[in-house]
Amino acid sequence: MDKNDLSFYDTKKYKLSLSMAIAVFFYCFIVFFLPFGVDNYNPNHEYTLSFLLEFIYFLIPLSLFLLLNEFLLRPLFFKKATLKKVILWSVWTLVLLSTIIFFTYNYLGNWHDFFLTSYFGFLRDVSAVLLFPMVGTFFFFKFRSLQNQMEHILTTKEEYVDSGQLILFKGMGSKDQITLSASSFLYGKAQDNYVELVYLEQQQLKKFLMRSPLGNLVSSINNMAIVRCHRSYMVNLLHVKSIKGGNQDLTLHLDPSNATVPISKSFKSAVLKNLRSLKNFG
Repeated sequence: MDKNDLSFYDTKKYKLSLSMAIAVFFYCFIVFFLPFGVDNYNPNHEYTLSFLLEFIYFLIPLSLFLLLNEFLLRPLFFKKATLKKVILWSVWTLVLLSTIIFFTYNYLGNWHDFFLTSYFGFLRDVSAVLLFPMVGTFFFFKFRSLQNQMEHILTTKEEYVDSGQLILFKGMGSKDQITLSASSFLYGKAQDNYVELVYLEQQQLKKFLMRSPLGNLVSSINNMAIVRCHRSYMVNLLHVKSIKGGNQDLTLHLDPSNATVPISKSFKSAVLKNLRSLKNFG
């Protein structure tokens, strides 16, 4: 998984979403908070339809320049997004939009506040407002990008482990043992002082309960595909078809049973390390 992947930043969906988010956020902000003295013309205003329509004059140029900035101007300066370029372009966008709003405000107000000091005030205040939808949109798409990578993190199996290898699971009692092939064992779940092993037999799910602490059982198995992934779970990584979830709550999805097994934070690093040895990461 590439945490530095910013490919979403250059997509049409992101550009449209960013433009819409900024325009709508700013419109709602000036309607409800009436900043920058926009109510000077009518101190006794009421929220009538005509009053709300007046603010469309801000929305139209803001939306137009946003779309031109993202779809026409940005491709001229860089083709592929990097974190440095994203930051620089965001600063430029804030300056541009603050300038557009400053000119629109003065045009509607007969240039009554057309001063350099007022312009710098608009740069500061408008940028502070527009930073919220800009940063929010970026991190929303970034999270979706990481989640999408996690959902498709595994592709094909690598033959580092012999799937036909026999694995002996031996518990504390004389009858607490079973031998399964690496291709048939799916996962084990701790139940007090017992472990319930789940495996495939003739394409049917079977279960075998043995008396043993989960930690002892995992450590007795010399197979890199069989790992502990949670305080209550062990899993056969050969059957993992995908990983889903965020950084804090990952879940292994197994094939062909469609079973799910959680990964806890303390075992995450070791599980992902072994997966990289057994699977191709997309």
